[in-house]
Formats: sequence, structure tokens, C-alpha cells
Amino acid sequence: MASTVDLLPTNLQRTLQLIVERANAAGGGIRVVLLSTAEGVPLGRVYSSTEQESPLDEEVLSNIECTWAPASKQFPLLRMGKEVKVVTAIYDNRTIFHIYQAPVVVTLLVGMNANLGAVRSTAIPLL
Repeated sequence: MASTVDLLPTNLQRTLQLIVERANAAGGGIRVVLLSTAEGVPLGRVYSSTEQESPLDEEVLSNIECTWAPASKQFPLLRMGKEVKVVTAIYDNRTIFHIYQAPVVVTLLVGMNANLGAVRSTAIPLL
């Protein structure tokens, strides 16, 4: 269990690690969980303990935290609803789930072969 930012209590890190392990056992393919404030301030990270196909770039993770978390405030302006709970962004080599639970944003970064249904049904309800 590794965290690059030490603002998370140990018991929260353990709980997030258990959620990652449970989702990954169901084929979720979660690589990292990012916690940040709605303003994009990083609070902590929990990485998957399983072997990964490629290393995660620190700059990419930082950009995800500071760019996507504050976007939740723009959803009502885009007429996407007053309370967006989960946003899923699918890219060529990754999928990102942003779970908005004010005052924090939980971001799940999953691999390209991940079972997205397993993540939505196993990990997200536990958050």
C-alpha cells in the first residue's frame, strides 16, 4: 500500500486498499485511487498492489487531480444536472471514473482491459 501524499489517515488508506483489492478480484483493473478536494488539491493516493503493465506518470496523475476535480462545479452550467455523482471518461489506454462526494473527489484510474461493470458495481458503491 503506497501513498504519495501523506494526508490520509492509515485506516482510510487501508479501507481504500481493500476496496481496490475487492474490485480487482472481480476484474475491475483499478490501478490507482486519487483523493482530492473539489478545488483540485491532492489529499492522497492508493495504488493497486498488483503488477501493472506500465508505470503511471506522476505528471499525468497530478494533471488529473488538478484539472478534473474542479470541473464538477461546471456541470450545472453545462446543463448536466445539479448534482453529478459519477463521470466516466474513456480514453484509448485508460478509463477514469470521477466520483463526486463533496467536499472530496475520488478518482479511479483503471487499465484498458478493466471490467467497467465490476468497478461500477463493486468499488463505487463502497465509496
